[in-house]
Amino acid sequence: MGAQKTLLLVDDDRKIISALKRLFRHAGYQIVSAQSGAEALDILQTHPEIKAVLTDFRMPDMTGGVLLAHVKQRFPHVVGIILSGHADLEAAIDILNSGTAYKFLTKPWDKSLLIETVDQAFEHYRTQKEQHSAPLGVDQLLSRSKLLLSLHEWIGHALPVSAFYLDVNNFRSYNDSLGYELADQLLSSIARELIQNKPADSVLGQMSGDEFVLIMPASYSQEDSERLIQRLLQPFEELIIIGGRELHISFSAGYGISPEDGTTPELLLRNAQIAANHSKQPGFIRFPRYQASMNLKSSELMGLQSDLHRALERNQLSVVYQPKVSLITGCIVGAESLLRWKHDLLGMVAPSVFIPLAESNGLIDSIGEWVLSTASTQINAWEKEGLPSFLLSINLSGRQLQRENLTKKIDHILRSSGVSPTQIEFEITETFLMQDIDSSLKLLHEMKGLGIKLALDDFGTGYSSLNYLSRLPIDTLKVDQSFVKELTKSKERVNLVKHVIQMSHDLGMSVVAEGVETQAEFDMLRQLNCDEIQGYFFSPPVSAEQFRILLENQPLVGMDYQHQKIRSRAGNN
Repeated sequence: MGAQKTLLLVDDDRKIISALKRLFRHAGYQIVSAQSGAEALDILQTHPEIKAVLTDFRMPDMTGGVLLAHVKQRFPHVVGIILSGHADLEAAIDILNSGTAYKFLTKPWDKSLLIETVDQAFEHYRTQKEQHSAPLGVDQLLSRSKLLLSLHEWIGHALPVSAFYLDVNNFRSYNDSLGYELADQLLSSIARELIQNKPADSVLGQMSGDEFVLIMPASYSQEDSERLIQRLLQPFEELIIIGGRELHISFSAGYGISPEDGTTPELLLRNAQIAANHSKQPGFIRFPRYQASMNLKSSELMGLQSDLHRALERNQLSVVYQPKVSLITGCIVGAESLLRWKHDLLGMVAPSVFIPLAESNGLIDSIGEWVLSTASTQINAWEKEGLPSFLLSINLSGRQLQRENLTKKIDHILRSSGVSPTQIEFEITETFLMQDIDSSLKLLHEMKGLGIKLALDDFGTGYSSLNYLSRLPIDTLKVDQSFVKELTKSKERVNLVKHVIQMSHDLGMSVVAEGVETQAEFDMLRQLNCDEIQGYFFSPPVSAEQFRILLENQPLVGMDYQHQKIRSRAGNN
């Protein structure tokens, strides 16, 4: 049996510890002992072979009940038993009812009953372990129901809990390409890697096929929490080999902390999932914590809609600009204008929250007109100052593109602001265009008739229908950041992006790569003859005044650290 039956004894009385050691060693157990609750928790941290704790109730630093509550939270598989006097019977009933302890035995003990109870505790551990590790056949991976049960117990003891939601990106494509059997092997490999790298005091569960949740005591700052996720996912920067195929796995991840982000397991997990979904949105930090403004189904939704109506008149909306840099000249040749909303109470509201709101209540038309007018007026002002000219890109949503007389309205705004249509580019998603290709072609040709440039945004995330590209009057193709992230890790992705760039050039289109964040990505794109890049490697979206500084400090490419200095100067203004 050996290490398979390791028992931790906790009692502040050395004589009792000695007597219990003799009893259980004779019964075939391996014994570890502690004389306080704090010492016991330290031992559990470094002795994962311990499967049960037999503890006294009355101890100086903490009671046995408090100790087992901590054990239940931090080491949920470990079974707890209390051995104490008759005077503690009332407290014992409460502890047993709460599920903190498996059994409560009294002193002086009956040797046979005590050994029988501990034997049952180890059997209970084995049964629990089998149930909890059932998903994917992976040891220590909890099912959804078991994870919720553990989380309910933790929250029930009023202990702050962090819930990290980890969603495997694009898993459906792996199902389609690998088949279900190999896809399940992939999930098992992912789960084992996560378990191997998770903190000792955490629990990992599978919420659905490709979604995992890590729960642990909330003892980390926001920066530490983000670093924890980064460390947890770092092994996936290497390729995983399944069925002889090399795969690169990426995650969308976010987290919530109880009780601030949820007072029940269901609410906490839902909000952590919302945060993970928002990590996919442009402009969000990689591993965000849940914010109230993310929750579209919250009780504040109606109030947020009303506030959005008044956001324009209250000057809460603003336009920021992210440069597009030529890989040939090193200069800014374009900028994407992006909308921001700073709410009086909620602070910065995510675009992924308020843009759908604006589309649902019809405000997107007036907001879109304001963005076009504001950005056009700004580019006109820069031009009058003698700053280098560039192409200004503005996003058009599907709802805006369905508006009647859209082209006439655009023409009127541009004339009023004194900007030539040739200085404007509209970014349109391929998903919308493919919904009705004939109507899309008519609208695009109308815009081209004004002299406006057109860009196909987020290429590769929707239909990716190459056959239609030759029919569309598109000037620029924007390669989605999900492709860029895999360039340095996947030869297949390099070849694909190389083909897309070559094909676009053959069709007379320029190519912009989005989400460029590292020197390696920059170097690879330059080797692949990409025309322009956009991303945090050179600059995040910045205010008009900060962007003006960027315009004055060109070129940006080919000067090893100059782009960092420029970003620093812009960020300090």
